[in-house]
Amino acid sequence: MLIRSEVAIDVCGGDQYLMIRMASQRTREILQGSEPRVVAIEDEKAASTAIREIEQGVYTVEDFNQAAT
Repeated sequence: MLIRSEVAIDVCGGDQYLMIRMASQRTREILQGSEPRVVAIEDEKAASTAIREIEQGVYTVEDFNQAAT
């Protein structure tokens, strides 16, 4: 069984640093009030939600690049 972050890293083309930057950005967005793009899990932390969004492909590199500009 793959660990969640390993799946997200694979989605990011194997670039673990890109996945970390994406998850950090998306976590900040969620904490600032952005609605999660996946079904919320009770008591799940924003960082875990961000990683699930990446691994499910609903928060993409393109989304990250747009947020960075």
